[in-house]
Amino acid sequence: MKIPLYFLSLVSLLLVSRGDLSAAEPGGAWKAPSPDGRAWKHEATGLSFPQVLGGYDLAGEFSYDSGGSFIRYENLDQRARADVFFFKLPNVPASLEDKQRLILNEMDVVKVDFEAMVKQGRYKGMQVGEFALGELDLWQKESLPIATRVITATRLGFSDEGAAEAEIRQWTGITIFEGHLITIRYMRPADTGDTGEAAMKGFVGLLFQILKDPSLRSHIQELVREYLANPLSNDGEQAAAAVLAYLKQTPYFPINIPEQPVAAWLDHCAKKAPGTEQKLLSAFMLGSAKAAFEDANAETCLNEGSRQFAKIYRQLAAETSQIALPEIDAFATAAEKGLGAAWMKEWSLRQ
Repeated sequence: MKIPLYFLSLVSLLLVSRGDLSAAEPGGAWKAPSPDGRAWKHEATGLSFPQVLGGYDLAGEFSYDSGGSFIRYENLDQRARADVFFFKLPNVPASLEDKQRLILNEMDVVKVDFEAMVKQGRYKGMQVGEFALGELDLWQKESLPIATRVITATRLGFSDEGAAEAEIRQWTGITIFEGHLITIRYMRPADTGDTGEAAMKGFVGLLFQILKDPSLRSHIQELVREYLANPLSNDGEQAAAAVLAYLKQTPYFPINIPEQPVAAWLDHCAKKAPGTEQKLLSAFMLGSAKAAFEDANAETCLNEGSRQFAKIYRQLAAETSQIALPEIDAFATAAEKGLGAAWMKEWSLRQ
């Protein structure tokens, strides 16, 4: 019989140690995600990981007593998970060639340790794919070298009904970022086929985007400040357009604008005064983005987005009274007091 991957994850911390995968679980502590929905942040690198990413939930962080840590994402519906490891390098290679050599050596460690688990009887039928060496382009910074490889094997375990097997595919990606060796391990059942492969590529792509984000973030933050300084000017609108394009490609910010009643408001404004709807949407999004860049939680982002929305709505309504609605007026009044999220919650309860 076959057992699902999430069963195996309950049996042991599969492939958790960078240096000795065949050993017992190393000492350390497990920490659950922040209860307020904040992203998990790796302070040393500045990388920020949301609690929900592409349909995967952040399960938590494991910190090793000996140093280093990893975070885990899980998607139980797809029976898939991904671990992202962070280990500080005592000496960071200076040249690209030396960085590539270190990464490839680390990739060999993964292979050797997997082979050790085969010898222990924990896996069988191991097939090792060729490694690929490439680069991740960064905004106005030197690109990151990265090596990837796929290993397929059958995991041997036990269930209440006796011995059980599950063929799995593990994709590994290794890079060096801000003085740290970062290893991504994505695991899924092999029987998910092309669908599972596509899901893996999509999720790994989001992780790559997180690695790319810090180099671009300071530029985007400057555009947010430029917009807020004069939101209805040509420069402000151009800055807003660039930020919105960034946010569209960066789906892990805690920005959640309620579809209703906002969509109905924007539709009303578009009919009465075309163009005002985009100004209002930009206000909501960029007000929220400013708070998100400051590591605010989802409620604070909604409040700040609401506040900026109210500011622009008041200005536009003074110029074009046709867009005014009693409901938007009521929301704007609450938003100006920092109560936009509470107003939205009360509105949804009335529906």
